[in-house]
Order: sequence, then structure tokens, then C-alpha cells
Amino acid sequence: MDAATLRWTIVVVGIIILAAIFLFGNPEKKRTPKASRRKAGPGTERREPTLDQQAGAWENTDDPDAAPGQGELPIGAEPLQLVPAAAKPGKPSRPAGPPPDKIVTLFVLARDNNLITGAELLQAALKTSMVYGDMNIFHRHIDDSGHAVFSLANALKPGFFDKDAWNTFETSGLALFLTLPGPTLALDGWDMMLATARRLAEILNAEVHNGQRLTFTRQMEAQIREEMRQYDRGRARQTFV
Repeated sequence: MDAATLRWTIVVVGIIILAAIFLFGNPEKKRTPKASRRKAGPGTERREPTLDQQAGAWENTDDPDAAPGQGELPIGAEPLQLVPAAAKPGKPSRPAGPPPDKIVTLFVLARDNNLITGAELLQAALKTSMVYGDMNIFHRHIDDSGHAVFSLANALKPGFFDKDAWNTFETSGLALFLTLPGPTLALDGWDMMLATARRLAEILNAEVHNGQRLTFTRQMEAQIREEMRQYDRGRARQTFV
């Protein structure tokens, strides 16, 4: 997945997250999050970590995967779009490539209002072969080509991860997204992403949810697998036309 395609992907994913927050979240309700697996003591006030927005940011576009940051992303804010860390003001950016055919999203959300810390995330990423890279998020590769099968972003604003702030980083959830077409068959990429989401949930004491942040079920799995098969069939037909 090149940078241009990834930017389109982030835009669409951001819209999904915004929609999920609007439909299933309650922006007016401010919960006091617990530290990961720990509760704040009486009289203690937890400071929300802020990631450096110069390193890369989600710009509000109707993209649900433009995950809100430490604290819910206000609905109606400007769309989110990841900006490469190397981009500098005034420097012409590479023209955007064509939008992806399809994006499939899964969420891994911490249980019981707990938080996932930077140290826990790094350990989980290592155990699931996720590599930190382009756009300051994690990617899963199948070879040395540099093409990502799927990616892992912060489900909270600004969506990216600041590599210099792991000691203070906390989030209530992660977003995995598969962009089609990709370097593998859609069904293979989906199976790989789902297995990774489940493994992350196991390591981080979290739960897997679908793109609308509903608890992921076997019925949902079967439905998406069938969609991936149909997508692969359609692509195969196009190659012979």
C-alpha cells in the first residue's frame, strides 16, 4: 500500500470512527477512565496524554477511522487525515492516488473502561508481527515489498502514535483496517487481520468489535468472509476481461 492509497484509507477509516462515535457513543458523557488494569486513587486526577500533532495527524474528513484522540472526537469537527511525519509546510505533497475499492475495519476496545498503555501496545504489536512505520501507525507485511496487508491505528484522536511518547501514551481502543485491493487476496487479508485482532484482544484484555463498534459475532464473521469471496471473484473476472 503506497502513501497515496494509505491517505485515502485513513480518510475513509476516520469517517467510520466518527460515525461509530455519533451512533453508539455519548459525547456528552465524560467518563473518568481507569489506568490500564489500575484505578486512579481518590483525589487523583489523571492527565490526558497529548501526542505531538506535528508528527502526523488525522484531519477530520468524513472518515470514521480518523479515530478520536484522548477524549472523544467532537462530531462536526473537521475531517481527519493522516499527514506523513516528513511533510513540511510549503512543500508540495504527492498527488493523491485513486480511492480504495473497499475498506474493512475492526476495533479492539479495552474492557471495563480500562486503558491500553504504550508499553502494553508495543508488547502486543511485537507478538503479532505488527511493524511501526508509514503515517506513524503499525502495519502488517507479508514480505519485504513494503506493501501492507492491513494497518493498526489509534481509535482515539489524533489516530497516529507518537514514537517519542510511549511512556505516557494511553488509549481505550485500536482500529485495524484492511484496504482493498491489497497485496493478497481479500479473503486471505481478512483472515489475517481478524486473527491479529483476536490475538491483540487476548493480550490486551480487550474485545473485538466490528466497524460500528458492535461486539463481533460469528454471524458477522461469516458475512464478511462471504463479502471477501465475492470481491475476489469480481477481481478475478476483471483480470480476464
